[in-house]
Amino acid sequence: MKKIIFTVILLAGCLGYTFAQTEGNTGKKEKATDMYIGVQINGLIRQIFNFNNSNANTNTNPYLLVYSFNSRKTGWGLRFGAGYNYNAFTTDDGITKTENNINDMQFRIGGERSFMLSRKWSAGAGVDIVFNRNDDHTVSVVNSTPFGGGETVDTRTQSNTYGGGPQAWLRYHITDRVIIGTETSFYYITGHETKAITVDNGFPSPSQPNQDNSVSHGTFNSPIAFFLMVKF
Repeated sequence: MKKIIFTVILLAGCLGYTFAQTEGNTGKKEKATDMYIGVQINGLIRQIFNFNNSNANTNTNPYLLVYSFNSRKTGWGLRFGAGYNYNAFTTDDGITKTENNINDMQFRIGGERSFMLSRKWSAGAGVDIVFNRNDDHTVSVVNSTPFGGGETVDTRTQSNTYGGGPQAWLRYHITDRVIIGTETSFYYITGHETKAITVDNGFPSPSQPNQDNSVSHGTFNSPIAFFLMVKF
């Protein structure tokens, strides 16, 4: 999955550059395509303003890196986004020790049309296709039980989902090349989730079959994620 995301983003950059060069070879020296690279800055904003009630729990936009290129003449273009979350932590209350490993990846690709509202404001809208892969692993070890022994519960949850939906964004041009913006979207996601649980308590126990569940849901991403972007 990581290789696919990297390859698509690399091809997108090459395509955007080639598209700009191709349109620019019509005899006009003016660049025909604008390219944008951005990063989500919600964490930075919380650090600068020291928000105690952070919006980390309400920000459902997982895309940390964004890239797009648009034709200056028509406003039509392609956009990409990628997110990755790895979190490993351990809790131990003296009785139960739990180790958690979260490994989640998100990727999107879509088409959009952008237009200028004024000299400082621009907006756009389009449709995205999204892909998600989650791999969460939890190991819980109970140091003592009523039977005098210990118990280990190993749980691994994996899901592969895909979908898509409409999106729109609004940006403020701080300078000609530095931009800050936000976006909103509604994605319908569907796919499969597999959960495998292994219990080891020192006694023979029947193996538990893997759980294979279908998942589907619609997610509305409010315009509370902010991106700092550079235009090329």
